[in-house]
Parts: sequence; C-alpha cells; structure tokens
Amino acid sequence: MLGRKLIPSSVDMSDTKTKVVLGVAAAGAALAVGGAVYYMSRGGEEEEKKSDQGPPVVQEATIAPTESGIIVQQTELTPIEKAEKMKSKGTDSFKKSEYSDAIKFYLEAVELYPDEESEKKSLCYQNIAAASEKLGRIDDVVKYCSQALSLNKKYVKALLRRAMGYEKLKRYAESIKDLTAVCLLEGPQKSMKAGHMNTSDRVLKLYGEEQAKIVIANRVPTLPSHTVISAAFDNIHMRDFHSSVDPETLDNAGDKLYLTVLSDIEKKDYAAALGNLYKAQNAQPAKFLGHVLCLRGIFAWLMTDTSKAIECFNAVIGNPESYLRIRVQALIHRGEVYQSKGDRPRANMDYNAAVALDEDHPDPYLHRAQFYLSLESLEPALKDLKKCISLDEEFPAPWSQLVYGEYQMARTVNTSLLDQVFTNLGKMVDKFPNVADVYALYGQVLQDQKQFAAAEEKFLTAQRLAPDNVTFSAHIATLKMMAENNYDSALELLTQAIERDPKCDFVLENLGMIYIQKQMYKEALECFANALKLVKTEAEAAHVSSLYIGIKCQWEVCEEYGVKPVSISDFDGYSEMMTTPGS
Repeated sequence: MLGRKLIPSSVDMSDTKTKVVLGVAAAGAALAVGGAVYYMSRGGEEEEKKSDQGPPVVQEATIAPTESGIIVQQTELTPIEKAEKMKSKGTDSFKKSEYSDAIKFYLEAVELYPDEESEKKSLCYQNIAAASEKLGRIDDVVKYCSQALSLNKKYVKALLRRAMGYEKLKRYAESIKDLTAVCLLEGPQKSMKAGHMNTSDRVLKLYGEEQAKIVIANRVPTLPSHTVISAAFDNIHMRDFHSSVDPETLDNAGDKLYLTVLSDIEKKDYAAALGNLYKAQNAQPAKFLGHVLCLRGIFAWLMTDTSKAIECFNAVIGNPESYLRIRVQALIHRGEVYQSKGDRPRANMDYNAAVALDEDHPDPYLHRAQFYLSLESLEPALKDLKKCISLDEEFPAPWSQLVYGEYQMARTVNTSLLDQVFTNLGKMVDKFPNVADVYALYGQVLQDQKQFAAAEEKFLTAQRLAPDNVTFSAHIATLKMMAENNYDSALELLTQAIERDPKCDFVLENLGMIYIQKQMYKEALECFANALKLVKTEAEAAHVSSLYIGIKCQWEVCEEYGVKPVSISDFDGYSEMMTTPGS
C-alpha cells in the first residue's frame, strides 16, 4: 500500500440457539415433572453400557404430553449442534481467560463441524489464534490464522491478526502483504479510520530499515549519477584542494597526477578523475598525499564504499602533516559518512571537531547546519548558516539552505515570517542570478504554496542554467501531476530525464511513482529496483525498499483477491495530500 489500529475484539462471538441439554447418567436416574416421578430404566441401562466405551453421548430432552401423562424423549444432537455447543464452551472459557481450555473446545468444534460449514470452521480457527496470542504462542497465531484463511481468504480479522503475528516474528514482508490485503478489502477510507494504514506504514518502515542494511552491505561500489556527484562538489570549497604550485616544479608522478584530478573535477569528468586518483595514490605523492586520500575518501563515500571512505579520512585526520584545511574536509566528510549510516553522535562529534579545528572555515558550519536541518533543529541550523555566510558571502550553498530553513520555520513555527521568506528568495536570486539551485529552491517554495505557474517558471530557469541536472525535470513532472493531473506529460518528462542520466535515483523514484498512478506495477518495480542500486544512504535505501515491497504486495493482493488497486485520488483530502511537502 502507498498510504497506511484498530485492535480487533479477541474472539468472534456468534449468537447461538439456547437449548436444554441433558446428559443421562446411570440406571435409576429420575426426572421429577409435575410431582410425578418417571423412571427411565431402559434408557439408563443403554447409557451405562455406552459409558464403558467412552463419554456419554450428548442428548437433547424434549417434553411431550400423552394421554397417560408426560414423558421425556431424548434425541441425539446433530454434528452441527454438538459443534455449536463446543464453540460456546470455547467462547465462555475465553471470556474467563481460560485460554488453553478455549483452544481445546474450539478444536473440538472444528472437528465436529461438517466440511460445508467452512465459515464456522474458519471462525473457530481465528478464535484459536486469538487464544494462542493471549498465551504468547505467536507461531500458533500464524498457523491458525492461516488455517482460517484457507477456508475464507477474505476474512479480514484473521488477516489482521496474522499480520501482527508476522510482525512479532520479524517476517515483515509477509506482514505487509496481509496488511495490504486488509486495507484493500476494507477500502481506503475505512482502513485509514481504523488505523490499519498507519499500522502498514509502521511495518513498512521496519522492513525498509532491515532491507537497507542488506542493500548497503551488498552494494558493489560504482560511480553514482553525474547529478549527484556535481551536487556533492557544489557543497565543498574546492579551493582547499587547489595549489598555487607550478606543475613544472613537481618531480613526483603522484603529485602531477593529483593536479590532473583537479582539472578532471573542474571539467565534471568524474570517471576520469576517479581513474587518475587511483593512479595518483599508487604513485605515492610526496606533497599532496593528504589531498589525494581526502578526495579518494569523498569518491568512496559517493560510491557507498563507506569502509574505504572512513579508512581514507582516518589516514588524513591522523596525520598531523596533512594540510589543516584538508584535515577539516576529512572530518566533515567522515561526519557525512557516519550520518549516512545513522550514527548521529559520531557525525555530530566530527562536525564539531571540524569547527574547532578551523573556526574561520565556512564548510564545517554548512555541513553541521545540514545535519541540524535533517534533525529538524531549525534554530541551531539557522545560526550555523548565518555564520557560514559571514565567512564567505559569495558561497551560494548556505544562502539556499538558510532560506530553506527560514521557510520551514515559517511553515511550522511562525507563519508571519512567510513574507520575509519571499523577500529573501528575491534577494538570493538577485545575488546569484546564474545559480540553478537558487531557482530550484524558489520553485519548491512556490509549489508548496500552490503557485504552480510561478513555480514552473523557476524550475524551467534552473533547467536552462544547468541542463545536465535532470532533477529539475522531476520537479516539473510533479507540477504536471499536481496542477493539471497530467500523468502522461509527467511520464514523458521523466522518461526523457532518465534517458539523459540513467543513474539518477531521484528521477527513478519519481518515475516509479508515476507508473504506480497509471497502475503499471511491473514498470514501477523495475524503477525502484534500479534506484536501490544507486541510493547512497541507509535512509534512502529504507525509503525505496518500502516503496518496492509496498507496490509488490499491492500488485499481488489485487491479483489474488480480485480487488481494485488504490490510487491517491481515492482518499479524502486528495489535493491537500499532493501539495504537502514530503507526501
């Protein structure tokens, strides 16, 4: 499911017909009726004989008048009546918290019900699962819910209970499939009201986190999207890596190769830069060893080879002969690696250490601010960004981040700040008229404010300034969906974007979402699978993994149960959902 608690009543209670049931004991048993005593010696003898062979047969007493008085006739109960009696006993035991007895009686009921009473058998199995749950027997919960569903596959209560059982057993994919079935069978509005979509979201998150560790651990290091690498270097003061040394004065092959690497990066030829980095490192540079190792670590991090990245950064940080600002860069980027792995304390420690090592360097403040923004700690983030700008007013990155932080503050804390945000956006455009990211941020704010035409104009400007950055096409595609409900146009834009940059996970993810809306599930799954090969952090891997399994389960459930897939437009508040950041 794309969207995502109602705890069901533990046992299905079915109304049963009340009967007077008598078990006849031994010969000589008497029944007093209207002051007269009638002996049933013959019937008693039969019961005595049967008692040697097992428990007495349950019989029903019928009182019938005759000319000579009243006699009691006894008729053996039908299998269904016997089953109903056992089920009632099971329910009574459950109410008394006698769960083991309840299980015993429900199992007897299942054996007594004929095969054509499949729904009642299914109900009993579900009740056995409920009693097993009370006893903490989670494997039995799954077992008996499965038996209930084998008889009635659309039994929502059994699906929900089995899903909870699977979750406790950490079988998250199976839990998600059952929860998806619950939500589709109930319908989006009912499942949202009952909280079942929230439950599905929670399990999806658990699955995503579990899968993310596997995805990242098994990742084959490879260069990511050109767009991703460019964005990373745009956040770095590359002047720290440059040198005024005349190449002609260098006699070390490694040092000369390092200068070639810088030229490759400036030309955005990242594959060549990586190849020359390998050569430079192997040639053992004399002057620029720390520079080479730091850049090698940055490339390793971009390729999600976190072990290699940390190894390189450690070598720089631990070498007092490394240039001061190169050590600062190594601390910053080791912090980013820790942050990508979810190790917030160590990430924060490295950012703080970078600030302490060089308080006049703008980069540590920028990256620590981005860390704070990821934690939604707006005030310390804004403070760091203002400090960064004071150290280098011509660096575009902190300006964009500052306005973004101010906008988040206006949205969540004080809406009166919104006018000031738009004033600052205008100033930022005037200051950096040729920086694409500035227009992209402006466009996102306008989009969030539902000023779609103005937003599209900003995204188109960004696209013109940076035609190689395909993420702007993804933003425009989102606008087409939101403003025009035009999925075909959005699909065309994203298809063209991915042809230009096949490794852009952001575009792949958005393309997958379009395919979902068009109910093209095979294509959507292919997009998410490809995006998983490219995402850089565990958080990103968790998100895409959740999308993948959610859509896979919806597709399977629709085919298995013959139900209609859910579209975002099926929900109340559809337009608000589409224009809320992060939706």
